[in-house]
Amino acid sequence: MIEERATVAERRTDVAQRRGGALAHPAAHQGSPVAVYDTVTEGMGGWQFLRTARWCGFIAATILFAIICLFLANWQWDRGRQASADNDVVSANFAADPVPIDTALPTLVSYDASQNWQRVSVTGVYRADEELVVRNRSNDGANGFEVITPLELSDGSVLVVDRGWVAPSPDDSLAPGTIPNPASGAVDLVVQLRPSEAPLGSATPTANQIGSITLPRVQQAIGGNVYVGAYGVLDSKSAAANTGLAPIQKTMPTEDVGLHYSYLVQWLSFAVLGFVVLGFAIRKEYRRLNSDDPDERARATERLHKRARKAFTDEELEDEAIDGYLPLTRWGITGGRASTGAPRGALTRTQASLDPEGETGAQAPTVSASPEIYVIEAKSTEIDDEVDTKN
Repeated sequence: MIEERATVAERRTDVAQRRGGALAHPAAHQGSPVAVYDTVTEGMGGWQFLRTARWCGFIAATILFAIICLFLANWQWDRGRQASADNDVVSANFAADPVPIDTALPTLVSYDASQNWQRVSVTGVYRADEELVVRNRSNDGANGFEVITPLELSDGSVLVVDRGWVAPSPDDSLAPGTIPNPASGAVDLVVQLRPSEAPLGSATPTANQIGSITLPRVQQAIGGNVYVGAYGVLDSKSAAANTGLAPIQKTMPTEDVGLHYSYLVQWLSFAVLGFVVLGFAIRKEYRRLNSDDPDERARATERLHKRARKAFTDEELEDEAIDGYLPLTRWGITGGRASTGAPRGALTRTQASLDPEGETGAQAPTVSASPEIYVIEAKSTEIDDEVDTKN
């Protein structure tokens, strides 16, 4: 015990000198080996190291990381709730009875998010000479064009109608294939309302092609009193939809709600994981700084005993089959190996000790260029009164 206290005192003195710069230059020791310590925490006991700037920074960083994760988790929660609300709106509108357009859109700029995919009845005449196509539109995984045709109503207002999808031309992938002409004369349609899209690409149509159904831009291209709040997708169940074009939406669209909630769980897990990692780091540092404490040494010995009791892992068995021996690290021995020419048993008391400090049993072997070979006896024997390491 006196020797232990002397060793601790020497280490603390050495650290104090190193902090003061007295041992900053190894040359001052005339070639003698100089121990290298962490001068920030070395010599501290108990949990004192947690009060250092370094560990306060680690703790603050972990808390900040957790706050960021909680913020992102809350963001995903909000997105999940919004997706659920959007799905409810679509579910209520997609198969509902159609309402007259004057009721659904009383003005040219009318539209509300609660009207998404609402079914609307409208009567008018197609203005086929002002038809446009929207490029880069996907349908069942294929890329093509959507055909939008102005429909002039009896009061002179114009509703943009998305009549359907067409594949690219076999001769030119940048141009649509054959587009069937719209019905002539007055037509009765059932359309589903969709909001005006965000601008994409040039504002000026190129060869009757546009990049997005941005209704104010469409109005500039075709002129007239155009509904700029929403356009209509021709209902695939309507008789008028049989135009030779592929329908835009045959089934009710839904947003993936579960994806947002899975991300929420992941962000919460990351927040918890940050504290788990911090806890492991604190425990490791505590054990290192308090390795001379008798209580901590006893706990380290007990941990080593428990590790030695465990059955051989698949990795150890694989190493044994490949290398022909077992490393003795599980028994607290470095630099040695166990020959497995005979069936595995346990190390005898005279061969090794489970105490990492060498207080019980024989002293652990010294690492050398050619490590000693420790043979595991075929017959299981006791390592310690409290340890049974039978495989």
